Amino acid sequence: MLQKLFTSLNFPNKFEGSLIERQEPCRICASKQALKIAETDFWDLQHCSIVKCNVCNNIQLDPMLTDESTAIGCYAYHLNEMLRISHKEQKGNLIRNYRRGILFANQLKRLSFYPKEILEFGPGSGYFASGIQFIFPESKITVVDIVDDVLKRNKEIHNFEAIKGTPENTDEIGNRKYDLIIARDIIEHVTDISKMIENVSQLLEKDGMFHFLTPNGHEDVWGHYLRWKISNRPSELLINHVNYFDGKGLLDLMKENFLLPIKYYNYQIKSTIRGKGWSKKSSRLQKQSERLSAKTEINQKENLISDINFDKNEILNKWYIRKRHKWITLLYSWYQHHWIFKLSPQLNIGHEIYGLFIKSASKLKE
Repeated sequence: MLQKLFTSLNFPNKFEGSLIERQEPCRICASKQALKIAETDFWDLQHCSIVKCNVCNNIQLDPMLTDESTAIGCYAYHLNEMLRISHKEQKGNLIRNYRRGILFANQLKRLSFYPKEILEFGPGSGYFASGIQFIFPESKITVVDIVDDVLKRNKEIHNFEAIKGTPENTDEIGNRKYDLIIARDIIEHVTDISKMIENVSQLLEKDGMFHFLTPNGHEDVWGHYLRWKISNRPSELLINHVNYFDGKGLLDLMKENFLLPIKYYNYQIKSTIRGKGWSKKSSRLQKQSERLSAKTEINQKENLISDINFDKNEILNKWYIRKRHKWITLLYSWYQHHWIFKLSPQLNIGHEIYGLFIKSASKLKE
């Protein structure tokens, strides 16, 4: 019913812009033409256009961020977030991610899928993967990240195997295979998304699964688009979102790499109701670029995060975390994180895209 309502209202609004020749071909379909919809500054490191491919409909930065800019900007943003968010909120985020990991693992269990070797790209705090181990205590988890502090914390707190690298470059992983690969809020950051998905497919065991979350690209880029359309000035980009996915375009990319959907939907439609993706109010504009210095941010804040530590036993000391009575833990986690409304990602409505895909053995034989 909701899908019919949004479709009848012609949501979301279409992007307007000029057709240009890209500086770099599309990282998904290699098309050289695109619709320019905005300009943005990634810290003081790079100036880029934001373009929508006229073939696959996915939106990317052009030119794409360099590895050096990405490494510096990511670290500056990581430090900024660690210090911006209060200790209470950070602790709350840890237990919320743990509960989400529990729910996700239980979903796999209901599908009769019991992963033993798990790889997570961009693990953040590591509590999502730790929640998976609540359901699958024998599973072994390996994490990959570009930020040393993230790897250190995952190894020390959760005893995960930690590898420094990126989803596009998996040389350090070698020829290992995994039953499950996770990339929650990661694929929007990846400069060569086609290479990443190809790597995921190669790293998965036969009938292995790939789980990801990523922002709905239309709503995620909307503020940048409005800033350029209304003021003709570049927006500020501090977090390295370099891909803004179209629901159908992303699905096509997965299928091209032998990954077929088990669950694929958009959720959190309250963001749409509040105006993301269609409202032109000034409150929806992304902040105008100030070309903030990433290196200055690092120099000022690098030594301030060493004292930010949380005891895992304290974080998980909740009345509902019951290893002997897991149904209590599952029921409470479901109550906190169950989504009622789910829409087709091809509508490009809602805040997040949820994907659970399986490596198709039958597809590989074709």
